[in-house]
Amino acid sequence: MKSDNASTSLAALLPSLKQLFEGSGTMVCLYNEADTLVYANHIFYEVTALPPGSLPHWRDMIRENHRSNKGLLIETDDIEDWLARAEQRRRSVPYRQFEIDTVDGRWILMSETVIPNVGILGVGVDITRAKHTTTLLQHEYQQALVEAETDALTRMGNRRALDRLRRLLTLNGQNRVISALMIDIDWFKPYNDSLGHLQGDECLRAIADVIRSGFRSEEAYPLRIGGEEFLILMVDADLQSATQVARRILRNMRARAIPHPASEAGQVTLSIGVASGKVTDDASISTLLDEADKALYQSKHTGRDQVTLAS
Repeated sequence: MKSDNASTSLAALLPSLKQLFEGSGTMVCLYNEADTLVYANHIFYEVTALPPGSLPHWRDMIRENHRSNKGLLIETDDIEDWLARAEQRRRSVPYRQFEIDTVDGRWILMSETVIPNVGILGVGVDITRAKHTTTLLQHEYQQALVEAETDALTRMGNRRALDRLRRLLTLNGQNRVISALMIDIDWFKPYNDSLGHLQGDECLRAIADVIRSGFRSEEAYPLRIGGEEFLILMVDADLQSATQVARRILRNMRARAIPHPASEAGQVTLSIGVASGKVTDDASISTLLDEADKALYQSKHTGRDQVTLAS
């Protein structure tokens, strides 16, 4: 009896679908309760790259798109597992909406409606242009955000970037070991006074390059947090690893040999303080930075051009 009702419902629905959607720019398809395609307009066949007029089972359509790498983009190494999971979603609710993309780069906003005693009616709208516009706006926003958090002179993060890092570490870095390297340029005010601020800017850029050359970890974040003060936050780096980075920076700075006419050393040098600890909340980050700052102060007051570890 159910089969007779379904056949009657389909017979009544198909002429209306053909009349309404055959020439439209909207993708339309209808699957019966056995998940076999019973109607599709020309846009459906264009999007799925299936032969016009073919009426495959939904699973066979997906398998063919995956095998031929045409039509719908199906990114999986296990197509049967993908099908099993997708099939569970198909009839889980009376109506659902989702996005699909195609091998040729189009985005389709798809809706599926379960029609009792009939099957699933699918309607897709091409949203490629809208998607590109949204992506462009997001890119511009992210670029503006990056610029706002970047020191223009050294292209390192600034204090806004530090604030963001602190929030991220508080949310996602709990119980991870974080090391902080506080770095200060020795006798930088006399350098500026004797050589001028333009030369001082060149010196800052050179030192930023030296600092960046000192580490290789992707999870090390260099920042300029003051006129001549820099900070490196290293994630998942213990005190020993951070100390190696600090000493490498010091060696690279000495090798750079930037002349300093107002320094006893005759060249620009750095003082560095290093601290390490587990992050549990924002207060623990403040403690870490305070310990690194105290170690830096100790370097300054015991001869400069050296690394001091927090006690």
